[in-house]
Order: sequence, then C-alpha cells, then structure tokens
Amino acid sequence: DFSPRSSGSGCVPSGHAYRLAVEFRRIVVRWLPLRRSELSDPLDRASISVPLNVAEGAGRSTPRERARHYTVARGSAVECLACLDLLELEVAAPETAEARAIVLRLLDVLTAVIRRPV
Repeated sequence: DFSPRSSGSGCVPSGHAYRLAVEFRRIVVRWLPLRRSELSDPLDRASISVPLNVAEGAGRSTPRERARHYTVARGSAVECLACLDLLELEVAAPETAEARAIVLRLLDVLTAVIRRPV
C-alpha cells in the first residue's frame, strides 16, 4: 500500500492526507457513474487529483515545491466539496455525510502542511 510516508520522506502529515484522499476516492468510485455526467466527471477527476498531488508533493525535495502540490490537492478537495453540495440537490442522491467528513479532515491536514511544509 503506497503512502508518501513509505517513500522515505518521513512526511507523516502528507501520509495522513494521502490516506484520507484514498479513503474519499474509495467512496466516490462506489457512486460512479452518477446520473449527471456534469457532476460525475468533475467529481471523478478531482477525487483522483487529490491523492496524486499529495503523493507528488511528498516526493518533492523543497518545502516550496511540496507546498505547491499540496495547494493543488487542496483546490481539488474543495472542488470535491462543491460536487458533494450539488450532488445533495439531486433526486435519489447518495448519502454524502461520511465523504464530506473525510474531505473536511483532509482539508485541515492539507492546510496545516501548506502552512508548515515538512
């Protein structure tokens, strides 16, 4: 099981962010495809972008490079929240509370590592 922490970077916060991002993605793939491709496509793309950018950030050598990738991951996570908001307006929408809680925790972790990149 890949985690940025296992790469030798010693970056525990980004490892936590990576695990949360994968946990969120695991929920999203159970929902796909959604009835509306206008929601399905962005949610699919953004939920993939988060763990990929966290992993890439963990592999970078300077704090500035890491922070840049974590910032991109954070933007994608916020996009996921917007998708959840819109999804909840749909008829027969899936239950989003667990996914929302994971993304909110993920945003907290990403915000912390962006402010203090390891």
